[in-house]
Amino acid sequence: MSLDVYQRLLALSQARAVPAASRAHRHLSPRPWLLAGYHLAGEPSAPVAIRYGSFRDSPKLLTVAEPRDRAQRFAALGGLARDLATYLSRYTVTEPVVRATGSGRELDVDLCCVDAPQLIVPNEATAHWVGLLGQYLRSLDDPVLAAAGAHLGWIASRRNLPGSSVLLTATDLLTAHWRTGQLPTEDGHLGRLLAWIEPPAGTDAWQAARDAEAMPPAGPASDPAWDAVVLRPALERAKEQGDVRRLKLAAAEVLAGPWRDTWAAIDLVRMLPPGEHVAKRWESDRWSWTRHRERVLAGTVSFSARLSDVPAYRFLHELETRTAALERQMALDDPLVMARYLATGEAVAGVVIKRDPEHTVVNAGGRSVLRPLLWVRTSAAFDRPAGTDLWWGKVGMVVRAATDDTVELMVTSGAVTRPKLGLLPDTDTEVVLAPFGPLQYFPDNLPDELPWPTRSSRPKPAPEPELDDDLDTDVVLGTTATTAATTAPPPADGAAGRVPEPRAVPDSTVTPASPAASGSTTAPSGAVPSGDSRGGW
Repeated sequence: MSLDVYQRLLALSQARAVPAASRAHRHLSPRPWLLAGYHLAGEPSAPVAIRYGSFRDSPKLLTVAEPRDRAQRFAALGGLARDLATYLSRYTVTEPVVRATGSGRELDVDLCCVDAPQLIVPNEATAHWVGLLGQYLRSLDDPVLAAAGAHLGWIASRRNLPGSSVLLTATDLLTAHWRTGQLPTEDGHLGRLLAWIEPPAGTDAWQAARDAEAMPPAGPASDPAWDAVVLRPALERAKEQGDVRRLKLAAAEVLAGPWRDTWAAIDLVRMLPPGEHVAKRWESDRWSWTRHRERVLAGTVSFSARLSDVPAYRFLHELETRTAALERQMALDDPLVMARYLATGEAVAGVVIKRDPEHTVVNAGGRSVLRPLLWVRTSAAFDRPAGTDLWWGKVGMVVRAATDDTVELMVTSGAVTRPKLGLLPDTDTEVVLAPFGPLQYFPDNLPDELPWPTRSSRPKPAPEPELDDDLDTDVVLGTTATTAATTAPPPADGAAGRVPEPRAVPDSTVTPASPAASGSTTAPSGAVPSGDSRGGW
């Protein structure tokens, strides 16, 4: 049984959520920007009401009497765009930072924003809606609305990267730090989630969750019953009589719940001490915000509709690297997270009962090298095979043998020279040996052949012929290649497993590609800004 399942069963028996982390693993800004809203059923681009702001007690509320009217919609969203620009203007101060460049051997000084904006929404559906609003606004001619769309597009793109804290959801904040006794899909309801973590006095989690489920959802899609009973009459009154008071009262009432619950989630996570690596991950967000601001000011910000070939490969590489780094950092920062790896047998905890710091082995070159030995007594059997790599901080070890209560290990790195023998744990020291060593930085060098999910479906152009050394260097390379490709005999159609290459077209007949074909069209929700420099952790 995994520790997550055990924690859910424990929460079920206690009728209360149990902690899944003892550290805060998300960065929380001192002044985040919160947003909660509703749109018409089935029409995400038609907002009905949005409550937003960075002050808990004085949020702003915008309503649209006729959401299908573009003029009214743009007028309301224009106010949101101006307020967003005011909030973002607080994060323009930069500081010089020394960074490694190239292979890491050279240092350079670059300017980075000292802080970055943060948007927090009630649930995942609202986070997705933010991306759709950004896509909708950045295609408009109004410069204020277009700038707001570009910023919302960048904010939504950071949501795709593990460990980023630019766009957070209250439900994600809570599920990362607590386990409830309900189904994981039910954890997507913010009210039910809070009911399990902090049920009202005199009620258990089940009753509190049922009461929370009876309330209107946190948006942006609304409840059909609320639409028919409250929203529809309010919209009709505003359209026919021009009276928007009923609509504003209904919007203020229905959005008060998710606004209050989102702040409650923030307060709960802020009570936890931050993890050690949280600041490093936030630094990556700061660098990305700095580069995004530079592109906005230069007028070069763009969003790719679809990543192709090399950008897709590098984006997948970054996702894999960030996912592995986030798992490692959370486990090293938090004993409760590390306990999951102890429960599955990937890590081992125990007490050092014996050590041999003078042990040596003969390496492949025939030279005797220092390889200290450690014996650790464990409370549970460690069933990993010999040769398993484990780490104690920066000291790397390999398992030599394991019994029911003892593990024999040989140090292979970090403390294999006499000046560094002091890094070894002393006898009677309690240790936790984990499969997480120092973070490795793997370059995203392109392989000989891209993985199939990132390959382009377009046919490859005919290869250019190799040029001899005695060719005239004044010959235009493109013309020579085109002529050779045109005059070359086509491949045999009957060749097994081969598709005939398309004939090359002379340069004079090639027409310029349209903007749509170049991949510069407006991106769907969650698209990655082109040229985004996110930095590493």
